[in-house]
Amino acid sequence: MSRRASYRITERPDGGFDVAVTLAGGGTHTRENLATPAEVESALALLRDLMAACGAELVEEPTLGLAAE
Repeated sequence: MSRRASYRITERPDGGFDVAVTLAGGGTHTRENLATPAEVESALALLRDLMAACGAELVEEPTLGLAAE
């Protein structure tokens, strides 16, 4: 069975971004106050590489709007 982690990107009121990652076991880790979308993509690329090295998949959590469709 493959392992899995999901992530969620949240835009902050100050214009920065937070990335919250929830592991299959239920633990959540957050990277806060990334300044630009490019920083978010860079952080996610590194996380994808790390998860792949552990044999796990990283997937984006659906937004509330998409989940309701």
